[in-house]
Amino acid sequence: MAKVNIKFGKITPFGVIFPVRRLFSRYMGHVIDNVLGLRCTSFGYQYSEIFGSLSSVYFCGGDCVEDVTSHLMPHLSLDPTLRTCSSDTILRGISELATANTTYTSDTGRSYDFNTAPKLNSLLVKALTSTGQLLAGKSYDLDFDHQFIETEKYDAKMTYKKFTGYSPGVAVIGDLIVGIENHDGNANVRFHQQDTLERIFSNLEQNGIHIRRARMDCGSCSRKIVETIERHSEHFYIRANCK
Repeated sequence: MAKVNIKFGKITPFGVIFPVRRLFSRYMGHVIDNVLGLRCTSFGYQYSEIFGSLSSVYFCGGDCVEDVTSHLMPHLSLDPTLRTCSSDTILRGISELATANTTYTSDTGRSYDFNTAPKLNSLLVKALTSTGQLLAGKSYDLDFDHQFIETEKYDAKMTYKKFTGYSPGVAVIGDLIVGIENHDGNANVRFHQQDTLERIFSNLEQNGIHIRRARMDCGSCSRKIVETIERHSEHFYIRANCK
């Protein structure tokens, strides 16, 4: 026979988020704040708390950042040990992490913007090593490609796929993203790709991650790019451009 318990305290349908947030704070809080730096010294929210608040939106089925204030705050505030910030603070914190674009000029005089986001890329790899998803001293296979993301943002450029958007270069190990740099959508995928790869490889090596095999498509088939890949991997596989 089932036992019926009468609860006099407040009950929330999102109670499972509390142990998740505690684990996040225990294992990731210091990593985030060490890499990104302290956001405040007395009153305010650290970046680790902002990231934790943002993750609560998605773990609790939210659709947008504003849900943390309009729907989730009464539930998340039931745990006195966790600090959840408002949607305005989350958006301000994200804006603070934005970095200026790096502009490259081609031989024909056209300019293209790249956004390297060095701190966030460093955090990306350190988070993976801190959680044991990547192990320092071990060798991995890395895949790199450009992804075309359609968007109508004010700075989006027309891509060769006939829509406006961005074309970030993305490096993955298995299903883990280990490096990402945003590029103008109209930039040729080979344009300064060796610089993007150099930063991604160097970030991995600084964290003790070695690349056994690098795999890329024909968009990486050029002398400068191949020389960069050869310096940072034991073997590489690049589909030749036969045109």
